[in-house]
Amino acid sequence: MKKLFLSLTVAMLLGFIGGPATAANYEIKLVDEGVFAAIALPEGKAASNALIIITPHQVLLAGAHFVPEGIKELIAAIAEITPLPLRSVILTHHHKGFNYVDFDFPANVEIITSWQTWQALKAETRPLRNHVTFFDKGLTLIRSDTAIVLSSAEFGHSEGDVFLFLPNEGILFTSDLFYNDVVGYMGEGHMRDWVITLETLEAVGAQYVVPGLGQVTDRAGFRRFRLFFKDFLTEALRHIEAGRTLDETMKLFRLPAHEGMPGYKAFFDVNVGRAYQDLKEE
Repeated sequence: MKKLFLSLTVAMLLGFIGGPATAANYEIKLVDEGVFAAIALPEGKAASNALIIITPHQVLLAGAHFVPEGIKELIAAIAEITPLPLRSVILTHHHKGFNYVDFDFPANVEIITSWQTWQALKAETRPLRNHVTFFDKGLTLIRSDTAIVLSSAEFGHSEGDVFLFLPNEGILFTSDLFYNDVVGYMGEGHMRDWVITLETLEAVGAQYVVPGLGQVTDRAGFRRFRLFFKDFLTEALRHIEAGRTLDETMKLFRLPAHEGMPGYKAFFDVNVGRAYQDLKEE
């Protein structure tokens, strides 16, 4: 079925996925048969990558930070790829207090997520009109010949982060548990747990890794992020062990090897502040 799907659509899609999309928020890229990465563009409103999974009878979308404009754009992109309907959204996490994201999907779309993310959604002032399925440790979805293995990291980038693995295709979608050559938001991170989760993700041995930000990569991308993350936490601990205050740490914090990475300066205050507070409490 997948080969038939690909042969019927690849000619139509070459122009669509071969370069940056004309819309403002995502670039759609083919990862494998029936699986597309929606890469967040730096100049757009999308704050995280997404994954589009085409099965023989329906479409699933995975990711987080879905603003209304991004949802419309992704639905339009799906319509360019296939006439099949979007039926499920795997919501990988939700930051509390953000009522303008993750609430604007069509009412007939089911949201699948961790119980922690469901609690975060319930705590918002906006009612959620979608049906919800939530799970604790893990959940496997079988959609015809497509297997989608969902796992909850419990603590990492946030509480209840979900990552998914497509074993038949060898594709791992980490969402914001991993950034590829980019520094992203770490303001709700549980740093020591996050390090352990990174080891788990790398041990999956995926052929393709779709990160929360940055381009599709492989295990080499994990190694680069682990190096940055180790250096980042080591520098934070160095100042904590020296007895410095958060203000002093902010002024003296230095990572010469990584300061040129996209996002480093934009998220510096919130990331260093969270690392300092989280590591000091432990």
